[in-house]
Amino acid sequence: MKKQMKTILTLVVVATALAGCSSGPAANTSAKPKSTGPVSLTFWHAMGGSNEEVVKKMVQNFNETVGKEKGITITPVFQGSYADLLKKVKAAVQAKNEKDYPDIVQIPASDTSYIKDVPAVIWAQDLLAKDPSFKVTDIEPNTLAGFSFKGKQVGIPFANSTILLYYNKNLFKEAGLDPNKPPQTIDELGKYAAKMTKKSGSQVNQWGFSVTPDQYQLSSWIGMQGAYIGNNKNGRADYMTAVEFDTNGAMKRFLTEWKKAVDSGGIQTGTDVKADEEFAAGKLAMFVTSTAALKGTLAKVADKFEVGTAFLPKVNETDKGGVAVGGSALYIMNRGDKAASDAAWEFLKYGITPESQFAWHTGTGYFPVNTKTYELPQMKEHLTKNPLFKTAIEQLHASSSETQEPMGPVSGEFSQAMREETLNYVQNKKSIDQAITDMANASNKALKEYNRANNIK
Repeated sequence: MKKQMKTILTLVVVATALAGCSSGPAANTSAKPKSTGPVSLTFWHAMGGSNEEVVKKMVQNFNETVGKEKGITITPVFQGSYADLLKKVKAAVQAKNEKDYPDIVQIPASDTSYIKDVPAVIWAQDLLAKDPSFKVTDIEPNTLAGFSFKGKQVGIPFANSTILLYYNKNLFKEAGLDPNKPPQTIDELGKYAAKMTKKSGSQVNQWGFSVTPDQYQLSSWIGMQGAYIGNNKNGRADYMTAVEFDTNGAMKRFLTEWKKAVDSGGIQTGTDVKADEEFAAGKLAMFVTSTAALKGTLAKVADKFEVGTAFLPKVNETDKGGVAVGGSALYIMNRGDKAASDAAWEFLKYGITPESQFAWHTGTGYFPVNTKTYELPQMKEHLTKNPLFKTAIEQLHASSSETQEPMGPVSGEFSQAMREETLNYVQNKKSIDQAITDMANASNKALKEYNRANNIK
């Protein structure tokens, strides 16, 4: 009941915000008069490999249906990784040349802080307020919250995910563990990992678990405790000006449990490894990564062993916040042509219809952002045949919309400080209090420098 009420309240807050007509300082909807004739648009995205094929198929379906009817043609352009894509967006914005802007761009949650302040970006808030046909209440509230600022919608959720625990059921059985009972807490994770680690003398041939925590994992491990990494609700209620993980106790509770787990002897940390490849090769019993990696992981493993998926283990048994939403949203950039902006909005709406999200989910592993997708007969059949896909959905629905990645402009610096100081503590180079203090100081220094350079107070 509490979860249902929280979801209802979240939807009410978002729906109320969308009733407004002003998005704030980042919104820019000025454009030249609407042109006539066919409209050709460019869509920059960061979906490589098999996911790129799904993007191409979605765009093709749009062009052959809604696009054909309305005279709209979309051309998808793969721009490399999210980091590569953002560099190109920043270069175009800095040059202030409208002709170099994409009409539609995919931006990850970690860079919402940047994109919301780009003058050429048309906030979803304005688009939604002008289109009553769009049913906001059909969209997962956690995803809406992930791309909002001061209660107003910046981008439209598209390719969203959460972090999952992947594990090798065969290795569980070999170690005398129940393959249908994955670890529920970090404490259990450490114990399970120790049982599945194999050594030859000092050489480790098989690790039980491998990760060096940074902002990606800690967004959930801090958030599930009901706490925030940064102030102003992780930079969503207002601009983040300082971290607060050092004062709210959440980082200390995490590090306390994490060190005990590492000391159990089965967790590889501080070493850069491709965990997905080690896992697929049967050399790693458990690892954590995005739900979007499920389809690819199953393909890599093939029939070598049985894969299990589970919720991210809790820091403490009493944690109720769940995990943060990751992934990306779609944004429309104002190139001075209202017809182009209107046409781009048609594609954004198409991309999150129940049918489009079903194709996206089954083709990639990202969960559907449209709740009506679950009512489709083909979706019900899919989940019955592929129960591993249910884990991400159930974890999402068990998570608070308040648990989100920080909307901070220096996520790279945050991650570096978190990795380094976590290692310093677990390797007994620093006390827990000193590690947290140094972690906070490094994060605050980077944040302060960015805010000062960008006149953020």
